[in-house]
Amino acid sequence: MDDEKDIYSRIRCPKCERRLNKPHELNCKHLVCRDCLEIILQNHRTNARCPTCEKPLENYGIETYSELSPKHAVSRLLLTFNDVNQCETCKTFTTVEKCSKCSKDQCDTCLDKHIETHNQTKKQVNTSSDDLSKDEKELLESLKNILTEKEYEDFVQTAKLYLNDAISKGNDTNKSSRSNESPVNIEKTPFFVEAKPYDWSQHERFIADDILNSKPERVQQLLRLNFTPRPYQIRMVRCGLKKENSLVCLQTGAGKTFVAGIVAKFFYILSRQKLNNSPNIPRQFKAVFLVPIKALVDQQCEAFRKVFIDEPDSILLKVENQAGERFKDLFNNFNIFFMTVQKFANFVEAKHADLKKFDLVMIDECHHCYDNHPINNMMRQYHRLQASGYDVPQIIALTASVGTNKKNAFDHLVHLCANLDCFDICAIGRGLEEEELKNSTNTPMADHIVTVSKEEYDPIVITLKDNVMKTIANRLALDISAMDNQKLENELVQRHKDACKTNDHDAVVGTDYLRKFNRFLIFYDDLPLKQCMQWLEDKLGCSTPSLPTRFEKFCQEKLKEFRDCAKQQMLSSIMDKPKLRKLIDLITKLHDPGCRGLILVRTKFHTVALEEFLNNHPDIMKRQIAVGHLTGQGSADELCLPGTQQAVLLNEFRKGTKTLLVATDVAQEGLDVAECSYVIRYEFVSNEIGTVQSRGRARASQSRCFILTEAQSINYQRELENRERENEMKEAIDEWRRRGIDEFRTLVNKEQEDLIKELCKSDSQSGATNSSQNHQKPAKEIHCRFCDTYLCKGSSLRLQGSTIVCVDSEFERLVNPRNSAGEKFNCPNKTCHKELGVVVLLSRNSPAYALHITALKFFMNDKNEPVLLKKWSQYHGFMKPAV
Repeated sequence: MDDEKDIYSRIRCPKCERRLNKPHELNCKHLVCRDCLEIILQNHRTNARCPTCEKPLENYGIETYSELSPKHAVSRLLLTFNDVNQCETCKTFTTVEKCSKCSKDQCDTCLDKHIETHNQTKKQVNTSSDDLSKDEKELLESLKNILTEKEYEDFVQTAKLYLNDAISKGNDTNKSSRSNESPVNIEKTPFFVEAKPYDWSQHERFIADDILNSKPERVQQLLRLNFTPRPYQIRMVRCGLKKENSLVCLQTGAGKTFVAGIVAKFFYILSRQKLNNSPNIPRQFKAVFLVPIKALVDQQCEAFRKVFIDEPDSILLKVENQAGERFKDLFNNFNIFFMTVQKFANFVEAKHADLKKFDLVMIDECHHCYDNHPINNMMRQYHRLQASGYDVPQIIALTASVGTNKKNAFDHLVHLCANLDCFDICAIGRGLEEEELKNSTNTPMADHIVTVSKEEYDPIVITLKDNVMKTIANRLALDISAMDNQKLENELVQRHKDACKTNDHDAVVGTDYLRKFNRFLIFYDDLPLKQCMQWLEDKLGCSTPSLPTRFEKFCQEKLKEFRDCAKQQMLSSIMDKPKLRKLIDLITKLHDPGCRGLILVRTKFHTVALEEFLNNHPDIMKRQIAVGHLTGQGSADELCLPGTQQAVLLNEFRKGTKTLLVATDVAQEGLDVAECSYVIRYEFVSNEIGTVQSRGRARASQSRCFILTEAQSINYQRELENRERENEMKEAIDEWRRRGIDEFRTLVNKEQEDLIKELCKSDSQSGATNSSQNHQKPAKEIHCRFCDTYLCKGSSLRLQGSTIVCVDSEFERLVNPRNSAGEKFNCPNKTCHKELGVVVLLSRNSPAYALHITALKFFMNDKNEPVLLKKWSQYHGFMKPAV
């Protein structure tokens, strides 16, 4: 027995007390898991010690410690005693067996009891459905298709407890907090019943100090929450409960949304209790939760359902497709609204919503509140009202990192707080609070920069840039030899714009070809040749004119020349690019069974191309890794995902149907993806906020983060700068603490005085201009940007929701499109044939034509010079709503 204990102790990690996993040997000859060693080196900085003998570790780089040799005695013991680990139930280190239901390790003593727990739960679930109606059984069956067996069991158990609580409220309100613990005879009660409204007049009275000075369990009871708040979350609502504006800075995954939810619930309860006691109170509590992108509307509303467990459907409302005119009615019927900040700003500007009538405004991802971001535009309206003496709502601003905006970090913090009208910052303090947060959330063990060498010679690049592109550029009297990709892009954009204005057809065609070729090179730097060629064919092959000019024929010949070169290269090439090989290598090393991974990339095309490449790569297929791609919401033609498809994909990722996502920054900022074991930023570097937030996606235990980029590249240098700015952000918060509340308030007040002066000056200068723009006459004529062909009058444009469409029988006869939804239509000029837009269907299935603004030029009034616009929001001509 003693020998057995000795053997077990030799294969047990002294840090995690589990079976050694990839053991590494320290200088003192003691062994520790690789993951545990990384945690020790990261968390203890220069005071790292051996967990067995407490001797200091001399080296702080993981690469200085080697993995145990397979011939080592302990390695052999691990192979021999492969069924020894820590029991998940009793924590004994002994022989174990994995549970067939949940895969948790269980010892012989605990296994039968553990399996009985599963069987008992399943039996209760089956019993629960015995007396259900046909419709109720069908609903439960549909849930089985989207939930795992364990998730389904948990759902039924939670539903039972919730309904029991709802039924017993009227009988004994004061015991409601204990009713969840009492058994329920589900056979005597229909499973799906309409819960009675909670009687807030009988709810226990309390004040802000009762929340702030109580234990988490007591706070959960007072506020009737579906979760137990963490101690630091309770500390962070202090300013909010006192009706003071505050900026909440809390890392991703630590529960910022619930901090705002607790404040909202506190004031909602007070409002309901006052309303019950004094029916003459003019109105109930009203709040709005603002998010930067559509994808977050549903997510944050669902999070608030854990805060508002009583009648959430009559309190919370997602404002997505509702017309602005209806919002006044919706405002009277609900309490808390969730929408994008742009939609809310539009409502306020159109007077569909009145900022003064809200009690609380919660702003998610508030670090965007500067310059001309919609959040800052909305806050400018807030400051105007405040300066005019109106009552303004309370502000709760949420962010994972405040950013620096490439300025002095503390000065930017002052500027941000002035814009948000927040004088108090709620952030995690050093020491005990940091440890509390670490114990409550999982943070990545490491964030590595992985570099690959730049390819010196690539026949694809040489053929395209030095032959095809240079020849076309010479015809346009353009020297591109000394330009990098970005400089060339800027030059081509300007030349294309000038050529469109002057109707220089050859220059329009030539710069368009060069821009597509240059974009190909940018993609090809990161992506496989096959997918890049598919993109190029789609962009240059879909709108070939039936009567090309001589110069167009020349460009087509150069395209064919490059196409032949690429085909030859694809036939002869058997190896992936070094960058892609490194990506595959990282994935195969990191992707253990049951884990999830996330790859963040720059563009939507990157997501689609990498998804196809990875799903067809033999190493990925061999490991049965299912890859999906995630982009922002929008048109499928723009490689966007509609909201329903986003939800389906995220659900597949949560369930494990997809285990690796390739995503744009929609997954980096705000969107709640399942816990990831690793995050790889593949040639994707945004700013210091992005660097911080990408780590927030790695929420699984012992997760890791990587950035994969070329050595000494621009991205490599930017990432180093971002990490420096990240430290500056932390130092700015420390400086805020050192200066104290009074000095910080003085600085913010001074900044706000300058802000108000600037607003007054701006309003006086642009008031008349904005008024005339908002009521500007429609464009006199709209032409094809590429060939100057007349298309329609500005008066033919209509507003269909947020889409601009053309409704004009003459346009229809001219373009002659196929009248099926989603069909593309092109310029009628046979020497042009550029894509102009897609067909959409209005009510009664009548067709209309959604125009790409980048394919148009506008002639305003009597001006002869055309106007070129990048997006429809820049067009100020009057438009009627579509019928």
